[in-house]
Amino acid sequence: MWNEFTNTINEQNLTPGWAGLRIPKACVLGLGLIGGSWAGALHQAGWDVCAVDPERASIDEAVKRGWLQTGWTAMPGFLDVDLIVLALPLEALEVGLDQLVGKIPKGTVVTDVGSIKAEICNKMLANQRDFCNFYFIGGHPMTGSEQSGFRVSDPDLFRGYPYVLTPSADCPKQVVQKLAETVQGFGAKVVFRKPVDHDADVAMVSHIPHLLAVTLTLAAQDASKEGESPLALAGRSFRDLTRIADSSPEMWKEIMVRNADAILDGLTLWEQRIRELKTSLQQGDRDTIAEAFRKAHAARKETLN
Repeated sequence: MWNEFTNTINEQNLTPGWAGLRIPKACVLGLGLIGGSWAGALHQAGWDVCAVDPERASIDEAVKRGWLQTGWTAMPGFLDVDLIVLALPLEALEVGLDQLVGKIPKGTVVTDVGSIKAEICNKMLANQRDFCNFYFIGGHPMTGSEQSGFRVSDPDLFRGYPYVLTPSADCPKQVVQKLAETVQGFGAKVVFRKPVDHDADVAMVSHIPHLLAVTLTLAAQDASKEGESPLALAGRSFRDLTRIADSSPEMWKEIMVRNADAILDGLTLWEQRIRELKTSLQQGDRDTIAEAFRKAHAARKETLN
């Protein structure tokens, strides 16, 4: 995969940590579930880590756990680091980037953890051309939890799961490789995508499942009669399918609206499949229903195991 990134740089153009001249240093902006997990994973990998988060309690707890050397509730004057992780809500990412202007060394690698990539990468790269002092590589860990906040962060959160990187074509090969190796060191499986392709793929495997969880839960509630609810009978299958309906409404409204086109395209494919199964049910076509289960089983086994 590295041959897609043809530009090269000299080691002296890297910050000291990437060049092996010191213990690498990172700053995480935002100590929520993902940002906190990044801080813990970097600490376990031997990095010196600091953070910026408006909640002093999160910083204090991260220091107590030994994951941070220090932290601030507002951006300090200068961050002498090799890596910046923008673990901020989608609507705050551009502001977070603006805060870095003149406050990081030339050659710093900047990555984000946002759930959509085309919009973010286009904005970041436009700003990068103006600043001309850092390398931006979009990122998205395909893991998480319906719970949120630093208290549930886990250094092993990324282990065994895909981690998407969306570097631009002009990002130097060595920079892409170094960030990829860092993420792989967390136990994650690095996958490369173009930003627009990422958004289409994630709409299908993440964003639409969240919509389905919400609508299935609401439909079960709608089926309630005279105070008796199907939800009272919900077993493991329903609970597993709808667990992610507990996710943050504020976060997911932004994801859904910002990636609406890709989600709508994916919903068209899903609607076609559900119509086919509905027709099979109406016709009592057992063979077609069974074949759909067999095909889904094979597809899931091939790609997820």
